[in-house]
Amino acid sequence: MARTKQTAGNSTGGPARRGHLPIFKKVTGHAGKQLIKTVQATPPRVKIMPKPNSHNIFCFFCCDGGSLYDCTVCPRSVCDRCIVIPPEFQELIMDPGVYFICPGCHEMRTKGDAMKPYFAFENASGQGVLPTPVTIHGHIEVTSRSQICSSPVLILHFVIKGLDPSGSPATSMQQQLRPFKPQNNMQYHEIIFDIGTGKKAEKHLTTMKQLVTRIKLLQCERVEVFVFSHSSTTEGSRGDIWGGYADDESSGRGRNKVVIEGGPVAYTVNDFFAGLFVGGIEDYVKGSTLWMFICGHMVQEPDAFGAFKACVKEYEVEHAFAFGAERFHACLVVPFISTYVGRVLVEGFEVQDVIRDILLASPRLGMHSSVVHLYRPNAFRRRPTTISEYTQGLMCDPTGPTSMIVSTYTFFHENLRPFGNVLPYQCSKCMCVHPWERVASKKSGRDESTFRCKGTDCDHTLTFAKSKESQVMNKGSRASSGWFVSVTTEPDTVADP
Repeated sequence: MARTKQTAGNSTGGPARRGHLPIFKKVTGHAGKQLIKTVQATPPRVKIMPKPNSHNIFCFFCCDGGSLYDCTVCPRSVCDRCIVIPPEFQELIMDPGVYFICPGCHEMRTKGDAMKPYFAFENASGQGVLPTPVTIHGHIEVTSRSQICSSPVLILHFVIKGLDPSGSPATSMQQQLRPFKPQNNMQYHEIIFDIGTGKKAEKHLTTMKQLVTRIKLLQCERVEVFVFSHSSTTEGSRGDIWGGYADDESSGRGRNKVVIEGGPVAYTVNDFFAGLFVGGIEDYVKGSTLWMFICGHMVQEPDAFGAFKACVKEYEVEHAFAFGAERFHACLVVPFISTYVGRVLVEGFEVQDVIRDILLASPRLGMHSSVVHLYRPNAFRRRPTTISEYTQGLMCDPTGPTSMIVSTYTFFHENLRPFGNVLPYQCSKCMCVHPWERVASKKSGRDESTFRCKGTDCDHTLTFAKSKESQVMNKGSRASSGWFVSVTTEPDTVADP
């Protein structure tokens, strides 16, 4: 007989009965409707030129510490090894009426105009105070809109009991961030949760209250929230999120006693949020980036996805990511997270400005799953100001209605995922394995692709067409692969009382 074995599963989905806890607050409504009016955090639609309240602790050029010059316009700093000022001018540049302008701001300020030499230090009129332009000894490793952020970051890693947290990309995030964050500028908290019963939910509430007292010591400018759990596959509750396990049951006595472990309990998405984010921890979810490492039933089921969008609005999350694979493997998100850390958390870009770069680094994730990104522009914001906002000004209108932009990214490959569709590994007619060859036609390539089975006496063909709603976002290193994006915008509405 064939050799068989049983191994542990890695995907985040499975059957579970639906549970209900009366202590949960209710969040009803979905598909773009919200029950609580969102709080806007930025001024009306006027151009505001922000000033930095703090500065980076690492040099913009060499990414190292040392003796740093702080830019007057933005939070970037440059060390005295990358810009060397002769000793005879040291007293001059330390004058209170002299201001340092970093090379990045100088470049952006003169872009489109006649190029000007870089003097670094200026008076209040914008005139260089040094007799000759300075020499930059360092070389730039990032873009002129980048920085080396050292602002405080809080990472909350919620892991359901029984899952191995070492496999979650949250651990990779904190390891990659550690060199850029002093010990007191980053907190990483791993919360193993089980809210499968009322008593367990009360215990979780106490734990969250205790955690909040420790978190208050960190004035965080970024909050990354990870939820690592399972999604129910049971008919009638498909898309529910596992919250924990029922109590164990026992039968018999003494040596005959048998203990039956409690089965998994799943909750509707809104009940799950209400039971998990309690004790004041919900205040830190506000303005955060939320990562849902859960199987794709949550985004595939309309009711579950609608409830998820309603929760993102109610808890005032700025960015949220979910994934569409039915048997989702969180470990495949590591390259995605790694690029996100570099471009967003370190270089300080907005997610939507660098999502192309993040996706380009994640073709393996694309072969496994679609990526769903929920973004609420003009809503509550916790993150620090970007370099572009420092140099070009802030333009927001909190008096108007906020909205939610839902972007679904689907990877395509001309031979493996035509127009984002999975090409079957086996022909359903002759049962041959990997038998397909592309058929050239007038429509083939641009809006339609046809594949023919090469099996003997098999004429089975498959045709895939490009979705009208999808647009090619970017192309990878080869023109035959890239990502489609489908975007919808939903208004934040308030339910009638």
